[in-house]
Amino acid sequence: MLECTRGRRFRPGSVLLAVLSLGAGMLPRLAAAESPAPATPAARVTFVANTENLTQPRVRYTGRAWAADPGGFLRGTGAGHRLLTESAPGEGDFRLEFDLALPRAGRTSALVVGDDSSWEWTAGETTSTLRGRFFLAADAPLTVPVPRLAPGQRFDLEIARQGATVQLRVNGQVVHEGPCRPAALGLLGLDPGTGTIDVYSLHATARFPDAAPVRAFDNPFGMQLRPRPRDLAGVWAPALVQEAPTNEPCLVARRDGSLELYSITKPASDSVSVQRSLDGGLTWTEPSVAFHLPGRAYYAILALEAADGSLHAVVHLQGQGPGGYRGRLYEVYHTRRLPGAASWSPARRVVPGYVGSLNGFIPLSGSGRLLLAVARAVPEREAPPASGPDRGWNDTFVYLTDDQGETWRTSPDVLSLELSGPNATRYGAIEPALLELSGGRVWMLVRDRGGVLWQSTSPDGERWPELVRTAFISSDSPADLLRLRDGRILLLTNACQNWTDPRSYAMGGREVLHAALSSDEGRTWRGFREILHETRRISGGDRGTSYASVVQNQQGQVVVASGQGEGKRALLLFHPDWLEETKLQDDLSQGPVHWNQYGDDGLHVVEEADGRKSLALPLKASGPCGALWNFPAATAGTLRLRIKIPAGVRELTLSLHDHFNRIDDRQAVAHAVVALEGATLATDAPDRWQEVVLSWSDLSTPRGTWQASIDGRSTGRRPAPRVSAFGPNYLRIEFRGRTEQGAVLVSDLSMNVLP
Repeated sequence: MLECTRGRRFRPGSVLLAVLSLGAGMLPRLAAAESPAPATPAARVTFVANTENLTQPRVRYTGRAWAADPGGFLRGTGAGHRLLTESAPGEGDFRLEFDLALPRAGRTSALVVGDDSSWEWTAGETTSTLRGRFFLAADAPLTVPVPRLAPGQRFDLEIARQGATVQLRVNGQVVHEGPCRPAALGLLGLDPGTGTIDVYSLHATARFPDAAPVRAFDNPFGMQLRPRPRDLAGVWAPALVQEAPTNEPCLVARRDGSLELYSITKPASDSVSVQRSLDGGLTWTEPSVAFHLPGRAYYAILALEAADGSLHAVVHLQGQGPGGYRGRLYEVYHTRRLPGAASWSPARRVVPGYVGSLNGFIPLSGSGRLLLAVARAVPEREAPPASGPDRGWNDTFVYLTDDQGETWRTSPDVLSLELSGPNATRYGAIEPALLELSGGRVWMLVRDRGGVLWQSTSPDGERWPELVRTAFISSDSPADLLRLRDGRILLLTNACQNWTDPRSYAMGGREVLHAALSSDEGRTWRGFREILHETRRISGGDRGTSYASVVQNQQGQVVVASGQGEGKRALLLFHPDWLEETKLQDDLSQGPVHWNQYGDDGLHVVEEADGRKSLALPLKASGPCGALWNFPAATAGTLRLRIKIPAGVRELTLSLHDHFNRIDDRQAVAHAVVALEGATLATDAPDRWQEVVLSWSDLSTPRGTWQASIDGRSTGRRPAPRVSAFGPNYLRIEFRGRTEQGAVLVSDLSMNVLP
């Protein structure tokens, strides 16, 4: 229910919160993108106001909830911890009115207008900044003068759109009037940024689309459009089952065929909860407490079942004191439940100091030895060295027990990494993942900030050689490994990069989680296909699709729990043979399932006069446009498509990549494996379809070549710009628009992996 304000001014008072919750049982949207519904009549709506006027905030949060202050306002702090209105204005004219204060001088906060646009202000300053497509400022921000916003002083802010013109006012004074996008906003809210926002009231006069409430996994593209499977026989490509309970839970496949999911009980964080599935991961029980902890935990937990049927778990507990990182401790504790025991043993400390996220805990099949690999802070390396190599403030250590956790010892080998280049983090060698190889050898993959994973292989888990660089792309994110029952190895990794902003969150982002398979003990790999997409709204702190836990159910499917942040944590299922596919035809019947459009919006499916479905990539007059299509990685392959390019398109490029990148990454094409510049395609025939064939071979060697054919005319074979270890797995379509009208259409898209 929305409360009408009748234009009254509000007096200070207390505030109540009405938070839209995304529960564990929330399921993904199943329908494909549809045409927008007819515009509804304009209405004046109160989203935030004082309770003495009988209003309740109609808001939702992407991070922690904003606090209700007795002074009559909601207070939000922290970048990404957004307050968003329950619904946002659709197409057409609107007027938004805010009563705000910015308590912290010199700190920047923002009004969020749509998925990628904002109006930023800094307390104490006399200029503000417009960014993003809504303000036609995606290519370069606009500076707008404003009256001085004194720290802590309330001010009125107004933004109004009429047609394709936007007007901004501060305390009644017009500070900007210029062109804007006429499209629906999608999102509307406030982001505290580096500062704090006190919001007393927020009103909107607009047409609000009659849409369903925002739900988890609500991107209008990608694998979340697939229907939830009814039974395991229907599981092939990745499909979402439900939201996962917390960040960094851990799956365990029991010998009796059941599955268990362990997670830190939130918000108390003083116990571990467990959920069970008896149908291969399709349905799960409600959480119940498995065991209590002797302190407060963070998120990470690892659990396993040993060969004798005993269960083991490790968590880290928070503390303060020396020997950690800046006075903080995250010490690792171990607990177990022996066969036949009714309860878990009291948790005992295994690793002192400060330990980062837990990612490597396995039993060895022959000896029964348990291995625990962790990254532990080295207090004397808290600050960068004055000279010489910088190895960050963590090293990787391996702990071993040969008596089921009664006693533990440490490997004499400490693994470290020398940092290269000026980046935002100094973690060092962290978050190791472990897998037992043939003959009892143990393989370790280690996270690094440099864009790839590093590895070490031990003969038995006791001694470890130095880390060496691998070809696995990773955006400062950990890997996960699983041995399937048929002997194949499954790898999960965030193969994401951001070339325009390489020092961005996680050194490239965690928008996508990829999966790959090896049938020869890791010598060669197939797949590198997307199994999880992040939702389009960011949240504060850690976010994205990372920190996966993976098991195989008794029927052969893979079950994955992954993701960080509200609305981003998922339980999903897929069949590992899906990664071995060598042919892919883009099926648009369920929407753009194989597509990803981070950094752009408006992707949808249209039906042609002959009944064929096409993908539509709308033009925008500001910023890069386009989308990415994920396919099985191949060092040799052929890709075919039909494309129709309307008038108003410029700088269109078709490129192949071996990693995920956002469409608003302006440097992505420069790092492509193959790039077909738009000048080769006809851009002066807007009603004509063009047939395009891209083929490539030997891309894993310096002999790699590629060629294109357009309407049967070959452009000639060319050398590949660079070597790609596993070959490309993305088609990127990128272009610029001179107008807000029209769309690039793509149909009949297919790809074949060649021997």
